[in-house]
Amino acid sequence: MRGRLFLCMLVCTAAALLLAIPARAQAPAAVTESAVKAAFLLKFGSFVEWPAGTFARADQPLVIGISGDEAVAVELERLAAGHTIDGRPLVVKRVAEAAPAGGVHILYLGARRDARLREAMGSAPGPILIVTSQPGARALGSVLNFVVDAGRMRFNASITSAEARNLKLSARLLAVAQDVEGRAK
Repeated sequence: MRGRLFLCMLVCTAAALLLAIPARAQAPAAVTESAVKAAFLLKFGSFVEWPAGTFARADQPLVIGISGDEAVAVELERLAAGHTIDGRPLVVKRVAEAAPAGGVHILYLGARRDARLREAMGSAPGPILIVTSQPGARALGSVLNFVVDAGRMRFNASITSAEARNLKLSARLLAVAQDVEGRAK
């Protein structure tokens, strides 16, 4: 029941955030896959526990890095403006594909070849929530991976990858994941 309530809250929040985006003059904008991913990325930070010392100050921003998906970066910037997560302002940072991903707390890696994805995840050591959007990414070390199921955006989770990054995923987040790797049965 709690999982369904959380999913409902997440979907309603995403819908409300998407409705807050100004409409284009030409025609009503359809909700895009990029907008839904951005809404999820915005909410994920509320359901992750970072290790002590990750944030030097109580008002230090939560930084969401985007690499390899400009459409998601644009949507996330729109949604993040003026929002906070646990009292922290949000900052969206574009990360070049070949650049190290330091200084971020959440890193979304757009689709790329497996070798490049593995390399990008390796350049982001420490307590960084790695979110991806391609088949097999969870096996390469992604913590959360977007999937489309019956026309709906969902995500899979890896407790093993989260623990390897010294992160703790909320039970409420795991309850709405389509599939959870590393969960005790």
